[in-house]
Amino acid sequence: MSRHSFTQWLCRETLSAKGALLMLYERRDQMKYQEGPRLEHSYMEQIGPYEEPVIRAEIECEILKKKQQMIQTAINRREPVDEAAIDAELEQMRQQMFREAEGDAAPQEYAVLSDEQNEQLRELYHKIVAEFHPQMHPELTQAHRELFQKAQDAYRRRDLSALQLIYDMLKSAQGDGLGLLLTVSIGAGDENAEASAEEFDTDYSLAAELYDSFAPTGEDAVFHGECARCRELTEEVTREMDLIRSAFPFTAAEMLADPEKIRAYKEELAYRLRTAQQERERREREIKEMIESVGQS
Repeated sequence: MSRHSFTQWLCRETLSAKGALLMLYERRDQMKYQEGPRLEHSYMEQIGPYEEPVIRAEIECEILKKKQQMIQTAINRREPVDEAAIDAELEQMRQQMFREAEGDAAPQEYAVLSDEQNEQLRELYHKIVAEFHPQMHPELTQAHRELFQKAQDAYRRRDLSALQLIYDMLKSAQGDGLGLLLTVSIGAGDENAEASAEEFDTDYSLAAELYDSFAPTGEDAVFHGECARCRELTEEVTREMDLIRSAFPFTAAEMLADPEKIRAYKEELAYRLRTAQQERERREREIKEMIESVGQS
């Protein structure tokens, strides 16, 4: 292999790794800002009204169970039972449990777009990710990074007008250093300089094995280092996407796509609600009897 062809090989593999990473960033953001909110919205519409009273009833049962334990502890120690103080202490626990059950935030609202507008939104965001993602373009200014964050927010809200405005602002402020980080320099006068990436589809792992067999030039080192960085970032983003898929609302996607599973879950919720209501009545009755027994002693 000639020095020139090896540099071409590194160049194409680097561009391939960078392209794959950009697509992965776009796919991750689509999951976080588009698919996730839609799934959560669908879940809250179809399941939320049935699930919320169940969760609240089960939390109340846990609070009553804790109250019983606290009363029994006081009785065992032959201490006076201060029910008001116990209720005040348990109220903090109740509110904390409610907050945890509700999650970090309410489902996000998003605009309703036509198929054509959705495609425009996707294409526009693709351009922004490719040209202005901070991880791919470390030379970007702080202003560009802040605009990119605003672009992510507009994409999440499906605000096509805002996204277009942000893209126009990014492009108008683009300086000489804000192009693609990696500039392809194959060599002047090379008849193959315009060869497509498909002609260099060999896996980079083989190029990596051969890399140490050559005396690397400065250009080789740039390509080699950038490719390695892209692959590290690819692994990082892939792990992040796996975590997203393993958490709500993506864990509910299969159920939401199957009416029979939704029906079965609603039946389960109805059973849990009846059980929790019965348990609550029993524990309230037992607590009353405990308090009365203390008063009679």
